[in-house]
Amino acid sequence: MLNTYVIEGGIGKCTAFTALIPKLAEKAGEGIQIYTPYIDVFAFNPDVAMAYEQSLPLNDPRIMKSDNILYCEPYKSNFALGKQHLIESYCELFGVDYDPKMAPKLYTSHLKERAAEWLEKNGVTGKYILVQFSGGQTPVGWSPNNNYFSHNPGRNYPAYLAQEVVNRLHAEYPNTAIIDCTLPNEPGYAGSIKCTEHWAVVHELMKDAEGFVGIDSSLQHFSASVAKRGVVIWGSTRWTQFGYGHNTNLHFHMKGKWDESKFDPNDPRNALIDPEAVVTAYKNLITKGKDKPVNVHCLTA
Repeated sequence: MLNTYVIEGGIGKCTAFTALIPKLAEKAGEGIQIYTPYIDVFAFNPDVAMAYEQSLPLNDPRIMKSDNILYCEPYKSNFALGKQHLIESYCELFGVDYDPKMAPKLYTSHLKERAAEWLEKNGVTGKYILVQFSGGQTPVGWSPNNNYFSHNPGRNYPAYLAQEVVNRLHAEYPNTAIIDCTLPNEPGYAGSIKCTEHWAVVHELMKDAEGFVGIDSSLQHFSASVAKRGVVIWGSTRWTQFGYGHNTNLHFHMKGKWDESKFDPNDPRNALIDPEAVVTAYKNLITKGKDKPVNVHCLTA
């Protein structure tokens, strides 16, 4: 049975959906098709027969050959109640048995040489840490003349504090490069190297990174795909809906465990984590977990 799934949203949302693909393909008895703005999320996936970019009309003959064309919007479902992880919501809407151990999976090994070339070109010959302190900006149709605009600025970590984190990481790890994985028109930081490569190359770079520090954006979803630990600073979104348990998740109003009574998505203090606390959390996570297997799993309320 040939099923085509219409998957909208940003890179992180599309990445989360990949956790369902093996079960969807097994259920259909063959590879599925995807209709999406981010075909690279689904490239080289062995359970994806074809991915179509949404600039194509939905009535493209190859899509019209489908036995079923399926669409859902998690953000307009039970997910909006704040009690489901995004992957759990997709499972409910597409009739898949949910398992918290379901993890996203991207296939970017074809970009290994390109990632290595970027590292060499930028003088990164040893260890490196990835950082992402801003996001919410689509790379689709991006232009260097665009002003930076985030559709959800409440997720971002203030630039002043981000610079302090970079400074402290350098002090703690003087022989480790800091690679900033944001678009060129987003804030940059002294002592870091801005990576302007395609986001799929960033995913490939993450495989060999020491770890990462970021916000609720693409890096934290990539970390689940490559099983890489890091620290995630949370602002206007819930880690119980988008986060993963192999990472250390930080919020100004909470310590360790999610407390819904303390969450207000409009509170500007949410992401104001002290830079020292961020670096300490990173150091503890990387040091204590160095020889332990990475247990990727979805967090829940």
